Amino acid sequence: MSIGGIFKRFIKIVLPPVFSFWSFAVFIKFTPFFHHVDVATYAGDDSVYGLISYYKIFAPFQIAIAILTQWLVVMPIWDKVIVKRTRAAGVFIVIVLICFLAAFGIAYVIWDKTTGVQHLTDTWLFMATVQLFYWIMNFLLLTIIDWKTLNHKKTEITTDTEPEK
Repeated sequence: MSIGGIFKRFIKIVLPPVFSFWSFAVFIKFTPFFHHVDVATYAGDDSVYGLISYYKIFAPFQIAIAILTQWLVVMPIWDKVIVKRTRAAGVFIVIVLICFLAAFGIAYVIWDKTTGVQHLTDTWLFMATVQLFYWIMNFLLLTIIDWKTLNHKKTEITTDTEPEK
């Protein structure tokens, strides 16, 4: 593998997670609804504010885990998608299902039954949306980085001889 190939692989491992987390940070910073979240007040709270507080406290660790996940899980899957592009739809459907199931599991664990089912549904959909945004941005960046590889068309082989009759 050439230096350029190693650098491209490094970019595909680091850029998508860092960009997605940067997007979340910008969204939280400039959205009036989340901008005022005080970490000390809402830490451990079973609400969206508690989730934002968790994100603000543990962001460096989450980025490190995201980069490791990108390297150990996503890149082998992406390599298979590049070889056979028809796998992309199946991979995306599985990721969507995993996002919804994981989000429901986490939302259910932190749900206080006295707050009602609407609170559970809101938390579940919020968490699923965050995860889906992350994965959509991740695969979008991978697609942009590998654009030439994904759109490479096979060239037809031509010969100077005529076919046998």
